[in-house]
Amino acid sequence: MKIALALSVVMIQLLAATAFAQEKPNIVYILVDNWGWGDIGIQGSTTPTPRIDALAAEGMRFTNFNVQNQCTPTRSAIHTGRLPIRSGTQKVAAPGEPDGLAPWEYTIAELLSDAGYATALYGKWHIGSKPGRLPNDQGYDEWWGINEGSNAAAYTSTPQFDPAVVEVPYFWTGVKGEPSTKTEIYDIPAKASMDHRSTEKAIEFIKSRSKERRPFFVYVGFTHFHPPWGVHAEFANKSKAGVYADTKMEVDYNVGQILDTIEDAGLNKNTIVIVTGDNGAANYPSPGLVTGEVGGANGPWRGGLSTAYEGGMRTPAMVRWPGGIPGGVVTDEILADLDWLPTIAHLIGEEARIPDDRPIDGINQSNLLTGKRNKSEREHVVAYVGDTVFAVKWRNMKMHFATADGTHAYIQKYTFPQVFDIKEDPKENYELWGNEGYSHAWVMAPVTKILTELNASMRQYPNIQPGQDFSGYE
Repeated sequence: MKIALALSVVMIQLLAATAFAQEKPNIVYILVDNWGWGDIGIQGSTTPTPRIDALAAEGMRFTNFNVQNQCTPTRSAIHTGRLPIRSGTQKVAAPGEPDGLAPWEYTIAELLSDAGYATALYGKWHIGSKPGRLPNDQGYDEWWGINEGSNAAAYTSTPQFDPAVVEVPYFWTGVKGEPSTKTEIYDIPAKASMDHRSTEKAIEFIKSRSKERRPFFVYVGFTHFHPPWGVHAEFANKSKAGVYADTKMEVDYNVGQILDTIEDAGLNKNTIVIVTGDNGAANYPSPGLVTGEVGGANGPWRGGLSTAYEGGMRTPAMVRWPGGIPGGVVTDEILADLDWLPTIAHLIGEEARIPDDRPIDGINQSNLLTGKRNKSEREHVVAYVGDTVFAVKWRNMKMHFATADGTHAYIQKYTFPQVFDIKEDPKENYELWGNEGYSHAWVMAPVTKILTELNASMRQYPNIQPGQDFSGYE
C-alpha cells in the first residue's frame, strides 16, 4: 500500500511538473547581423519589409534599443546579461587571438536549459571558436552554424590565403555532452545560402518540438547584412535595386517563414519572438548599387558599426508575445541587449536562476514589456569600444570621451568630453559642454556617478581576460 501510495505521489508530481512546463512560453530569438535602424520599412526603408513590419505592429517595437559596437560583444551581452568587458569579449577577436566566453559564464541558454527548456542555436555564434567554448558547451542541446565571424567566408578567396598558417573556416555541428564536429567548408557561396539553411533548421526544430510538452528556446543568428555579399539564389536580383535590397527581402522572408511555422504549429499565443540587430549598419560599399553609394541605413542617427554614435548603438528591435505582451506598442524608452537575460527570466518565472555571485548589468524590463508601467527601468547605457569607455548615454543626453567614425578610423580623445542632446540632435553635431550663454557640463555629475560605481564593481569583481578560463571570484 505504501509503495503504491508513493508511486502515486511521484506520478502526481511528474504530471504537475509537466503541466507547469507547458505553461512556460517558448522563446525564439532572431539576431540579424549589421542591421541598420533604418533597414526596415516601418523605420524608413524604401525596400519593403512587410513581415517584419507586421511582427512589430503585433508586438512591442523599441526605437531606443541599444547594443554593443560589434558582433561579438553584443552576442556576449545577450547571452550573459553582463558587460562584455567583464567577460573578456569586448571586441571581435582577430584570427589567432584568444576569444570566447569563459566556461564559467552562465548563459541564457544554460538558464533556460536548467529551467526545463529544449535549446538550439542555428547560424552565427561568434563568442567562442574553440572546443569548450562552442554553443553545446554553453547550454545548447544542439547547434549548427559557424563558430567565428561572418567575414571568414571570404578568407579562402584571397590569393594569399595559406591553410598552413590559418585554419580553413568550416560549418560546425554539435549536441550537448559530445564534441562538436566540422561539416563542410564555409566560403562565399556557402554564406550566400547560410541564412536560408539556418531558417530551415529552426523550422525543423520548432515543428519537432511542437509535438512535445516541453518548452523550447531557439536562437537564430543570421549572417545578413554582413559581407561578403550574396543572397540565396531565390533572391538574387529580386529587388532590382542591388544586393543590399535583395538582402532586406531575404531577411524579411526568412523571418516570415519562422513566424508561419510558429502559427501553423498553433504556438503563437505561447511563444515569445524577439528580433533585434547586433550593431548598426556598417555602410560598406555594396556591389550592385550605383558607384559611390553604400548599403545600410541607420535612420536619423550618426555613425554605425564600431562607433559609439547612436547609429552604431541602435538597431531595429521588437518582441511579440500575444499571451503576455500588449501589441501595437512603440516605445522610445532606453533598453539594452544586456536586459534580455534578466527580463526573460522574470517573464517565465525563473528569476531565481539569475546568478547572484557576479555582477549582472542587465535590468529586468518585464514590467515595461507587459504593460505594467510605461517607463524603462534603465536610465543610462555605457558604450565601450574595445577596452575604452567611448560614451555614456544618460536619459536624452550623450557624453563622448572618445570618438571614431568607423571600424578602421582614427580614435579622437578629448580634453573635455563632448555633450550632445540626442533627442534634438540625432546626428550628434552640436556640442553643448560650453556653448555660448549656457553649459551642459553639469551632465558630468550623473555620468561620473555611473562610471565611479562601475569602476568600483570592476575592482571588486575583476574582469575576465580574453581566453581566460575563469571559475569564480576569489
